Amino acid sequence: MPKNKIISYGKQWIFEEDFSSIEEVLKSPFLTTGPKASEFEKSLCELTGAKHAIVCANGTAALHLACMALGISKGDLGLTTPNTFLSSANCIEFCGGDVDFIDIDPESLCLSPELLDEYCQANKLPKVVIPVDFAGVPANLPAIKKLSEKYGFKIIEDAAHSIGSTYQHAGIEYQCGSCAHSDMAIFSFHPVKTITTGEGGAVLTNDDELAKKVRSFCSHGMVRNLQLNGEKEGPWYYEMDEMGYNYRLTDFQCALGNAQLKRLGDFKKRRIEISNKYTEVFNKTESIITPFFPKNTSVCSHLYVIQFAEGPQKRLEVYKALSENNIFCQIHYIPVYWQPYYKNKYGYEKGKCINAENYYQRCLSIPLYPAMTNNDLEFVIEEIIKATNSQ
Repeated sequence: MPKNKIISYGKQWIFEEDFSSIEEVLKSPFLTTGPKASEFEKSLCELTGAKHAIVCANGTAALHLACMALGISKGDLGLTTPNTFLSSANCIEFCGGDVDFIDIDPESLCLSPELLDEYCQANKLPKVVIPVDFAGVPANLPAIKKLSEKYGFKIIEDAAHSIGSTYQHAGIEYQCGSCAHSDMAIFSFHPVKTITTGEGGAVLTNDDELAKKVRSFCSHGMVRNLQLNGEKEGPWYYEMDEMGYNYRLTDFQCALGNAQLKRLGDFKKRRIEISNKYTEVFNKTESIITPFFPKNTSVCSHLYVIQFAEGPQKRLEVYKALSENNIFCQIHYIPVYWQPYYKNKYGYEKGKCINAENYYQRCLSIPLYPAMTNNDLEFVIEEIIKATNSQ
């Protein structure tokens, strides 16, 4: 390995075609939202099968817009997993709602439908549930959909990790983000995700009214050229019935997204190759627990997370040893309710979601991105085994 080469846990892969697509937009009349945004939205619909896609500034904005469209407000309860980034909970807080957390399934590491059912039987019913497709593994959306029909809550699939992943239900294959078993879904296009627009996100839905609300909230709450006064005032006419935000995505970012999306199949293939190699090797190491991939899924792995049977001290030792060799890993995730904001507001304490806490104490996200070379991969494996076996 080159002495100064850095291997991170995730990284974008930019091609010459990506530069060309951006240059084309920079020479066009459109820099902010324009025809490339519409093209990107259409491509996302074609990929997922969802009826509508609305691109926006980032994945956090997408979650916020989805909650706004559902009318989440003061006094409403939203539930999500503690094994996620802050945004999956914060989006409910942005709207004035209250947040609680459902523990994870210890194998899939996604929100447990069984524990969600138990919660709904014993507590105030939620207005929205936000399951997260963790590391590219689809949450059990069909089971959660059944519970939504039983208890009346809405579902936002946080698919920030899972563009390109699929799951089967009743003999039919569904893309993550299809909204076949949710009211809405969101994607993130941050540089460590499977495809990137630099920063960026999208909201997907099959509901015409929700799509209309999301698109309006994404652009200040404006509706343009209403028939009410459009003919009288002129084609420039607009109204703002509700407060929105400037969450729009630029056309040159969407051009990058379009170019990246065309290579999603290649990205997925390489991610699977790397993931399979890790699993093959680390399954032979008793002290390393490899990820679980549910049956009837095709996972486009966003992360490859190993767990150390020996616990947090071994995890810390390995993390430090790898960083000394310019291999930089990450932790996904500290349970959200451990954060001072949630602890102080709700009084949540350690021990609330024991599966998520046990997982957190052992987990380490190791490098996984399509631009990794085979030499990079072998080096990472060698150093992990060396550090794991050291006393």
